[in-house]
Amino acid sequence: MQQALANLQSSLNRVRDITAEIDANAQAALRDSTILARHETTLCAATVILSGFLESFLKELAEDMVDEICNRAVPFASLPDKVRVTHFWDGAKCVSDIARRERSDNPLVLAKATDAARRLASVGSQLPYEMLWEAFAETQANPGPAEIREFLKRFAIDNPLPRLAAAMKVGENTLLIGLDSFMQVRNECAHTGSATNVPTTTGVREFCDLIEQIGVGIMTLFQEVLGKPPYVVPPPALPAGGGP
Repeated sequence: MQQALANLQSSLNRVRDITAEIDANAQAALRDSTILARHETTLCAATVILSGFLESFLKELAEDMVDEICNRAVPFASLPDKVRVTHFWDGAKCVSDIARRERSDNPLVLAKATDAARRLASVGSQLPYEMLWEAFAETQANPGPAEIREFLKRFAIDNPLPRLAAAMKVGENTLLIGLDSFMQVRNECAHTGSATNVPTTTGVREFCDLIEQIGVGIMTLFQEVLGKPPYVVPPPALPAGGGP
């Protein structure tokens, strides 16, 4: 999971470098409207791609988290209800979607769908099993508050947004306002190619910081989950008297 976070941070740093370069050429942009327009377009594009970085991070992290759960060798029946339901309910839809895409490419080859179906059914046999990580990774849309809430709930994380905000060491309203603001600007840039208020270099860097904080916060929540039952078996209770 650390690699998923490192990949996100590397991507965010590339965007930060772009904003630094724009700042370094601010005087030229003031003298030349063509350069200014190029900078504004670049900042709009950077804002759009940031949501793609966050979505990619969530998918990569979901795959890593599911692999970690499977590696813990916890009997499937002992997993939280929400995890098991997500594997079957969302997993079945994933198998259908994969098969539909493959059939349109080559009706004689359904290798990916076959593999997904095998993993979906694997939990019914003895250990080890392979849960369908794709079932946990779907964000349905650009990852705003509702999508991140549902993403965390699939891993049986209750009160997901308040807990995420706490892990980020910010208030829940701060998280919600920041994400809503980011998604509003992102959608305007994506759907119109520009924005009523073009994001500034400072604003884009603030979006980068927000996304990085969200990434670190989700990692913290996942580590907390993995550090508790059923993923960690508690030590046996000491006999009465506190000694062996």
